[in-house]
Amino acid sequence: MYSVRMRATGDNRHISGAERLVEEEDIETAAQSLIRRALSHERGKPDSINISVEAIKSPVKYLVSLPVTLFHVGNADAGKRAAKRLLTYLGIPGLCIEKAFSLLEDGESMRGAILMDMQGERLEPDKQRGIRASRMDITKHASDELAYSLATKRMSSCYDHISEALVLATKVASVKGSVAELCWSDDPFYTAGYVASKKLGYVRFSQLKHEGDSGGRVFFVDDMNLPDYIDEMEKTAVLIDRFKGLREITDLDDITGE
Repeated sequence: MYSVRMRATGDNRHISGAERLVEEEDIETAAQSLIRRALSHERGKPDSINISVEAIKSPVKYLVSLPVTLFHVGNADAGKRAAKRLLTYLGIPGLCIEKAFSLLEDGESMRGAILMDMQGERLEPDKQRGIRASRMDITKHASDELAYSLATKRMSSCYDHISEALVLATKVASVKGSVAELCWSDDPFYTAGYVASKKLGYVRFSQLKHEGDSGGRVFFVDDMNLPDYIDEMEKTAVLIDRFKGLREITDLDDITGE
């Protein structure tokens, strides 16, 4: 199996990135698909598109996806209040929550994620690059199940965003030391975001930012070995081979039990 990765940049800024895990005979098709994606991204035309192909030499880790929960909110402010409530329920200290939101709201788009401990300290060695979760994908069977579930909610147009986010969130949640993840997209017109954790799954909020705002992600961690954590996040190959299901809720109490 091979990792096929794309990174596109323009005017010295990150525009888009994506990845596939494929067999040798599918490398060319995957690369072409990633190039088309880079050229049509809503953040603009890139000056540079980098495609890398790397053989996966260590065993692939197969995972069941996190369960998906859809939560509709009226606006971005309501979404942020709900996300903060969920993070609080997951045990993230208020100081960390406020700092994370401030960093995502005010910062430049990073290639990777912010890594934050329970004291609010940033742990990523390179603050510009962040921590890049990579070498991950979803099987066709699991992908088809997710696509069908989204179609029943008339959300097929969101498939690409949700699929990629779910794969990443599932890998992050599986790594020892991960407590929760907060993310909203840096795509200008995609305003949804999510909070993910092993405890509650992938909880998507219909709005977590305003159109045109920057995006990013924060991994909240505790009781972990930093080099081992980064190594697993960036180098261990993960393939989602089963989809755990999707539901829609109207009240956060439905998942927190409060």
